[in-house]
Amino acid sequence: MRLLLRANAHRQVDGGCREVAAAPDTPRRETWQWQVRLLAQGHGPTTAPLPGARRVTEALPDGALLEVTADPAAVTARVEVLDPGAGTTVDRAEDDVLVLVSTGGRLLVEGRHLLADADAMVLAGDDPLHVDVRHPDGPSRDGSVSRDGSCDDQVSCDGPDARVAVVRLGSARGRTLSWVP
Repeated sequence: MRLLLRANAHRQVDGGCREVAAAPDTPRRETWQWQVRLLAQGHGPTTAPLPGARRVTEALPDGALLEVTADPAAVTARVEVLDPGAGTTVDRAEDDVLVLVSTGGRLLVEGRHLLADADAMVLAGDDPLHVDVRHPDGPSRDGSVSRDGSCDDQVSCDGPDARVAVVRLGSARGRTLSWVP
């Protein structure tokens, strides 16, 4: 399963933070397992929904922080920020959930999904296990990629600062980690 989450759909939480994804996505649904949040520059850590929750933070190029909080009895979490350059392949195990967050500009995922700054894609289940991520070819208007690679006054070119934050979530219990949006 793949799910594209646009930045304007992220839920505002804890006074200015944005929740990108969580399991579960509402506290009344089932036992809390993990959450991925974007913290504005200068904002401290968010409130963990569980005592003893493990917190991983990673600084992003724009000064914001990516914060991943997980129940250590249920979920393992790792974060890395990659420069996709002309292209990189991100692999994941079938049992894991992968959250890709675009930061500092636009990125093209699988050659067809254009992620703007703070957009995210969640990958879970058996499809896909390998995704290509790269900078788009040239400027765009409203999310479309330019064919000639030129810039003009109405179009801003993609800068070299676009990165992808890769959040890898696995089961601490040796089972498949599921995510229901």
